Amino acid sequence: MNTTRNDKSIFRTIMKKKRSSVPQQTRRKNDLSITQKVLSSSVFKNAKCVFCYSSLKDEISTDFILDECLSHNKSLCLPKIIGKGLMKAFKISTKNDLVCGKYNIYEPDENCREILPEQIDLCIVPCLAADKNCDRLGYGGGYYDRFLAKIDAVKAILCYEQRLFEEIYTEDTDVRCDMIFTERRVIFAK
Repeated sequence: MNTTRNDKSIFRTIMKKKRSSVPQQTRRKNDLSITQKVLSSSVFKNAKCVFCYSSLKDEISTDFILDECLSHNKSLCLPKIIGKGLMKAFKISTKNDLVCGKYNIYEPDENCREILPEQIDLCIVPCLAADKNCDRLGYGGGYYDRFLAKIDAVKAILCYEQRLFEEIYTEDTDVRCDMIFTERRVIFAK
């Protein structure tokens, strides 16, 4: 889908509505398929330090990914907002280390240790939509793009097929990811 900068916020609104319209049973089935693809991938298996988000109700669930990291002694870090448009990664040892933060997103509490960008092997990031070039449409705050610009790790998007397009509008500040996990396939950046 080709959009212009002026259309980006409209596209975001449409994708949020599309995201929330997915029936719960379909969502669970697709989330499980995406999770299985992530967990069986070599990038996940080989990663010693994984950065992952704590999913909101309408996002692709990351619960099993977080659990797998914690139960297999991988270093697991999650984003924490530290200022306007800025976030950093902080290591958790258990889900009890998470507290409700800005935008009602669970993030590491104040006792968690910061993980430097160069320590991260794999970043798992959310999106509202993505394209087959591994560009993503985020939520508009630029938090992930600013963070991902500092990361050399593999950047993986979780996205449903119904929100995957041939091409989406991107700006110079948007960071292209390396791969996308959908319920049907894994796509690599060209």
